[in-house]
Amino acid sequence: MAIIGDEASGFRFTHISAGFLQAMGWTRAEAAGRTLEQLFTADARLILTNALYRVLEGMGPVEVSAPIRRSAHQSDQTSFALRPMPGGAVIEITSPAERADGVVGWRRILFEQLNLVGSGAASIYDRSPAMEADMASLLGFPPGEAPAEVDLIHPQDAPRLHAHRRRLAAADEGYIARVTARMRHACGDWRWIEIREEVLDRTADGALGRILGFALDVSEHHALLEATHRQSLAVMHAETEERRRIARELHDTMAQYLVVIDLALSRLQRTVADPLPEGPIADIREALRSAHEEVRSFSWLLHPPDIERLGLARAIEKFGAGFGARTSLSVITETGELPPLSSASELTLFRITQEALMNVHRHARATEVHILLSAASRNAVSLDVIDNGVGLAGATVDPASGEGAGVGLSGMKARVERLSGTMAVMPGKTGFHLRVSLPVQGTLEGRAKRPRRRRARAHEDERGPKAAPPRA
Repeated sequence: MAIIGDEASGFRFTHISAGFLQAMGWTRAEAAGRTLEQLFTADARLILTNALYRVLEGMGPVEVSAPIRRSAHQSDQTSFALRPMPGGAVIEITSPAERADGVVGWRRILFEQLNLVGSGAASIYDRSPAMEADMASLLGFPPGEAPAEVDLIHPQDAPRLHAHRRRLAAADEGYIARVTARMRHACGDWRWIEIREEVLDRTADGALGRILGFALDVSEHHALLEATHRQSLAVMHAETEERRRIARELHDTMAQYLVVIDLALSRLQRTVADPLPEGPIADIREALRSAHEEVRSFSWLLHPPDIERLGLARAIEKFGAGFGARTSLSVITETGELPPLSSASELTLFRITQEALMNVHRHARATEVHILLSAASRNAVSLDVIDNGVGLAGATVDPASGEGAGVGLSGMKARVERLSGTMAVMPGKTGFHLRVSLPVQGTLEGRAKRPRRRRARAHEDERGPKAAPPRA
């Protein structure tokens, strides 16, 4: 397949595929940018030129056969198919063997059948069109009857589509950009359309020229992802509820049993005739106190009650303050107004904060760490943990996964991915930056409140209130 441009100097090849070069016996250096007069004999040039004029006059695809010289004494009849495109035509070659077998060549399949496979639409056009005919057909509109593009794009996806086109306008030739957006179908439903576009060339003044575009309806794929996400959330919700139940049982039942044992021991001391040995009694009471503390701590770790009692933002602030007091870190927490989050999302963000601060304490040799929790957009919440430590100088780190850091980030990433979120590490020359983004349902209403800043206070503890020893 090749593209022939209609220029003032004549018909000229602007793009040539490797298969076309091989079929014609040309090298790219001797064919690229050359005109028909420079590449074909008079007989072949006359046939192809007439076919090109017919194509440009709107007579549709044209098939011709022209003699192509292979050597000084040999010429072969080669079959060509020409199709119109803005500013020229696409020319394809069908080999004699394919035509003898009654099979349409793969180059023709590319354009004729891609529009049928998976509800796709393929086309070549000048710049980004308002509504390409093939795209209108993909959305169920008759040719020429599609509404304006602004009426077809979902309002929440319009900024993403505009950003895609800005990237494309600034891209080099050969750059492929991809974007997925909701577009209104002729039946009134919103369909997820994935658009991939490649810059074929630019004009003499550097403006965006021709684009090879392909659009695909991926609504079923999105529906499957959403169903999987809902199931994952249901599993995580069930897990959170079970953690809450176990924590409540430990706190309300096991802790009470320990209190009963302590009370019984005190009663035994008062009622026996001979005094009980003080050493064993002291050991028993110490064991009871430790067991009571462990039960309360384990209950808190299973499901921190501060999240429900104080809310996620305040719970993180309290945790950071207590952690800083015990480690001599200056922990600064900034939180903005957050949208309603699922219990699974809140617990995930809280656990990641715990693990991130522990990593800073163990590995960063930092003196200060910032925790930023806010709404990243109308439908996402972000958590940033930034320290001023030694960073990862000399280490090879994958920014997407965090692999190579050696600080246990894989567990955090697994938590985030279960909620369809993203995690990235952004190491610099000094310090370390962890960013987590989780999607939320619905949209944010109102403007975000001014961030609050809280420094660590020694009297707050991230493990919650310490257990008081059982009283006799």
